[in-house]
Formats: sequence, C-alpha cells, structure tokens
Amino acid sequence: MAEINKYQDLCSTCNHAPTCVRRKSQKGPIWYCEEFDDYMPPPGKKAGDDISQSEEIKYDKSLGLCCNCANRDTCTLPKPDGGVWHCEEYC
Repeated sequence: MAEINKYQDLCSTCNHAPTCVRRKSQKGPIWYCEEFDDYMPPPGKKAGDDISQSEEIKYDKSLGLCCNCANRDTCTLPKPDGGVWHCEEYC
C-alpha cells in the first residue's frame, strides 16, 4: 500500500512523489528538494504543445548561439568548431 503524505510540504504537490526515494527516508516535512516538480500544462493544452507548428524553432548542428539564431542563414561571421558563445549580431 502506498504511503500517504501526512505532511503539507513539497511532496504534497510534487509530480515525483509516487516514486520518490527521498520521501521514504525522511521523518519530517520536506521544504527543499532539488527534484521538486509541480508543473501542470495550462488547461486545454497538452505537454509539448507550447510551440505551434508555424512558430517551431529550427535548430542546426552548430554549437552555441548559432544553432537557433535568426541570422544563421545569412551570417558571414566565422563559426569555430567549438561554437560561438558571444555575438552582438545574435537574434
């Protein structure tokens, strides 16, 4: 039988509560957890529907900022193998 959360703490609303190992080892309420996740998609939307097909971001194989920059097709700046991590032309 699954343990019922007797505390009103983070575990009360966490999506990972049913499989959480930390919860089983604690004797009191939990107020901080690095694995805490209470995300729920907005009503009428499914997870992953955040970007419509027309707004879908296209990524290429470049590393760094170039992978999703709007100027990547017309950019003439050098693109090193390690990627570009600072660029004034990025948008």
